[in-house]
Amino acid sequence: MTGNGFSRHETLLPPARADGWRRLGPMIRPMTRTEFIGPMKPRDIINALGGDEERERCVRVGLRVLESAGRPPARSVITIGPGRWATLDFYVDADCGTCCELDSALQTGLAEHITSVLPPGLSLGIRPLADYAQQVGTETDHGTAERFRACARDLLLRGGEMNQRMSAVCAYLSAMYEARAAAGRLGYLDQSLLEDGQEALSWRLRRHRSVEGRALAQRLERLSHAAEGALYEFGTGFSFENATYQFELMRCFHDQLEQFHKTSRPDAVGWSDLTRRAAYANGKR
Repeated sequence: MTGNGFSRHETLLPPARADGWRRLGPMIRPMTRTEFIGPMKPRDIINALGGDEERERCVRVGLRVLESAGRPPARSVITIGPGRWATLDFYVDADCGTCCELDSALQTGLAEHITSVLPPGLSLGIRPLADYAQQVGTETDHGTAERFRACARDLLLRGGEMNQRMSAVCAYLSAMYEARAAAGRLGYLDQSLLEDGQEALSWRLRRHRSVEGRALAQRLERLSHAAEGALYEFGTGFSFENATYQFELMRCFHDQLEQFHKTSRPDAVGWSDLTRRAAYANGKR
């Protein structure tokens, strides 16, 4: 694969916050996303991944599989961030079945070339270009929250432990997306160095420096912990009652978040002194 693909690099740390980020020290890094559009030289991707030798072998295996199949990537997306594997996704103009076959060939090729008992430091995948288009769609956080809320309700009503577990996950995602929408509307909460993940939302709510903001952060964290348990803890069952409880917690979170939004506007009637002081303190920073 040769050529000069167009590269676009994003970091979830706006330049205006660079000084604040540096004060956190070298152990914590922001999430970064780098995109290559069209054909590219292998070295472009390898350099974006830091030039690591093992990652270089992984990249070359992936490009070799695509070249052999006559399926050049339309887009290549690298995501690197704290607490997760570096990922490289090749998006090709093909249907889902074809991409699954290509991905299977890619994983086999990696298994042949990366013989260590430890997994490689890079997660590679081949995905349909249509999937990329869906990822960059224009649906609002509020619309996404409502869809997850409906999914949580539907899965709960279907019954069965797996549906109950997935209902709890959807309940958390609904709360998380609604919190993102609310944080976006309250501009003075947009002070996070970590942007839109779970930890960032908790930070943004706690930055409000009010009892209401901290309570919402704690409720969101509870829903997050329950979702993690639903996904990964299989030593005990996940009952209908537990799933129902998580759904009700999510519903209450939506109501409390809406009330928080109303009372946190400077022109709102009954805007509390605590909230007023919080907005003033954030405005002075």
